[in-house]
Amino acid sequence: MSFSIFNKESKEEKFWNWFEKNQETYYSEIENLEIREKIFNELSKNLKKINEDLVFEFSPIHENKIREFTISAEGIKDLFPVVEKLIEKAPKLKNWKFNAFRQRIPGDEFEIQYGDLKIGYSDIYYRSEDDNGKLGIELNIRNFDGKGQTQNAIYILLDGLIGEYDVTTKIGWIEWVKLDENEKENLNPIIELRNEIDE
Repeated sequence: MSFSIFNKESKEEKFWNWFEKNQETYYSEIENLEIREKIFNELSKNLKKINEDLVFEFSPIHENKIREFTISAEGIKDLFPVVEKLIEKAPKLKNWKFNAFRQRIPGDEFEIQYGDLKIGYSDIYYRSEDDNGKLGIELNIRNFDGKGQTQNAIYILLDGLIGEYDVTTKIGWIEWVKLDENEKENLNPIIELRNEIDE
């Protein structure tokens, strides 16, 4: 009689066992453009065995020799427990820090290139109102074109500003508006949202 059924690895354990075997490549080779696409595809394939919608990102290697590996639910609230469970099972590995959800990025100046779009904190102003204990925010965006690509870029900026978890759990709604430069005095710079969320 076989008892192997009791030793069956969970899909989270399978993922981390695979990652542990390959960690050296991801630690030292992801800046190598020749192999980056191949190893990122490999990682993506393994991560999608947990859930199709999960995405990941790596930090540069910090001065303390730590590289961060972040698993994101892309703001899909139903996936938060999946991400949390996966990170709970993460091994303790030298030189690695594992994060559930995109983390805040310190500092008040941040801009990203997203496709052919360049946008930063300095391009976004807001006003807010209470929405049953959450915040409803009207974003006023310089040169806003209403495209999905622009909204995706702004979500990444918001994740950097207040963290993916807070974007999803503390913001009730977002309205998207093209910035009228004459209105700026009546609006808050987006970086002030961090303090408002923390209060």
